[in-house]
Amino acid sequence: MCRVAVIIIANGAWKGNTMFDPRDPYERYYWHYESRRQLSMAQIIALESVDAQTVGLIWLLLEHGASLMVAGPTDPQPGVGKTTTLNALLQFLPEGTAIAYMSGMYENFSFTHIPDIDPATTYALCNEVSNHLPIYMWGRIARRYLSLPGQGFHVASSLHADTIDDVLSIFRHDLRLTAPDIRRLGLIVNIGLVGHAYPARRRWFTTHFMQPEIDIARPDEALPVPLSLWNSFDDTFEYADAPILQDLARWCGLSDDEFNAALALRVACLQELAQNGGVDTQDMYDAINELRAKE
Repeated sequence: MCRVAVIIIANGAWKGNTMFDPRDPYERYYWHYESRRQLSMAQIIALESVDAQTVGLIWLLLEHGASLMVAGPTDPQPGVGKTTTLNALLQFLPEGTAIAYMSGMYENFSFTHIPDIDPATTYALCNEVSNHLPIYMWGRIARRYLSLPGQGFHVASSLHADTIDDVLSIFRHDLRLTAPDIRRLGLIVNIGLVGHAYPARRRWFTTHFMQPEIDIARPDEALPVPLSLWNSFDDTFEYADAPILQDLARWCGLSDDEFNAALALRVACLQELAQNGGVDTQDMYDAINELRAKE
């Protein structure tokens, strides 16, 4: 579970005769909300799965309310790291964020009717969007879940998809989401395993941000904007150019100078935290709060 101070909303779904309580570590593990080995984002950077520049940009966008999807390969590969990655990124949610844990196909979305709930500060967290298990979401339930940003909420989840095109195909064809719904889904990170050595090397292949505005030339489409792409030739990452960053700054409500300064501060922080194997989740939590207190 993320260590940024959050309000946990126990949604009251039933697993057999036992109510799912996300405050219980065993329950979170049973419901596939936590992995066996939790890693901080600093530790993931230290393992070279991704770099500080990519994560710094995601950090900044999550602080301003971006939704998040972490996609992993369709070929069943245990330990690819979707859950670990998702949990590590949740530490970047703003202080005071409310997290509503979803209950798979049992979900009734009753949290949306809680008196005084503020959608702008609430993330609906789903362990996975797939048809593999009833504790995951699929079909009509997943479609309703992924349309929550249209009501002002934010979503964070994982799914099985090899590429960004596969992610969009699931959204458009399998789940029949509308283009406006897809445009609101924010960040999409595709991760996977590379090489044949043991232990497996993990890489974040691509990071995209769904363009929130309608493209006049293609009004019926939802377009992914590339933020970071892994170059397999030299094992480096290529980044979004200046015009894309300017669009992101406007989406965040920041000037270009404010955006670039905030990004540089977070990248430098992550680079320092990732040294010597990277700090753990508690130290990561403390460093995030310290950075925010200085701003």
